[in-house]
Amino acid sequence: MTLKAILWDMDGTLIDSEPAHEQAFEESLVSLGVTVPEGTHDSMLGSSFVEVHQKVVELTGLDITLQEWRRVKSKHYELCSKAITPLKNSQSILESFAAQSIPMALVSNSSRDEVNLNLEVTKLARFFQLTISRDDVDRGKPAPDCYLAAAKALSLSASECLVIEDSVTGAKAGLAAGMKTLFHPETDALVPHCPEGAILLEPQKDLGAWLEAAFA
Repeated sequence: MTLKAILWDMDGTLIDSEPAHEQAFEESLVSLGVTVPEGTHDSMLGSSFVEVHQKVVELTGLDITLQEWRRVKSKHYELCSKAITPLKNSQSILESFAAQSIPMALVSNSSRDEVNLNLEVTKLARFFQLTISRDDVDRGKPAPDCYLAAAKALSLSASECLVIEDSVTGAKAGLAAGMKTLFHPETDALVPHCPEGAILLEPQKDLGAWLEAAFA
C-alpha cells in the first residue's frame, strides 16, 4: 500500500536532547543524594520515564514514587533546556514534507511535559498534525501502542504509515505496530543492532533523499 504519512520519533531523530537529558538525570540524582554506575544513562536511551524510574529505584534502592521522580527530573530538564536543539537537517526535511501536504505526527517515549518543552524550544511543533507522548498510551515503546494511536488519530491504516526511529526500542515499536520502519541511528555502534524487519539507513546516509524517494 502507498505510504501516506510519516510518524517521527523525537529524541535522537529530530531533536538532540540527549545532552540536556543526561545533565538533568545526573543533577536529579545529585539532588536526591544517590549515584548509579557509569554508563547507566546511555544504556537507557530510548527508554520511557517509567522505565528510567524503575531502573533508578532498582540500582539505588531509593524510596521515590514515579510522580516524585518525574517532578524532580522535569525540574532539572527545564533548567537544562538551552542544550536542546534541532538535529542535523531535520527542520529542512520537515519543511519539505509539510510543503507536500504529507501528514506527520511526532511519537515519543518522553513525557508530555518533555515533548511540549522540546517542541517549544526548537520551534518544530507547527509541522505536526498531532503528537503522542508516553502519557497518552498504556504502554510505551517497544510496545506498539503509541504508533497505533497516531495512525488511528490520522485515520490511516498501519500499512500507510512510515515510522522513523534512531533507537532499537523505538524501531521495535514501529515493527510491532505493523508499520514500515526506518532505523536511522545516530552512531555506527547501533548499526549491527538494527531489528529484523526494519530498513537500515546508516548514520552517514541522507535521510531527506531517502524519504523523497520513498514518497515519490
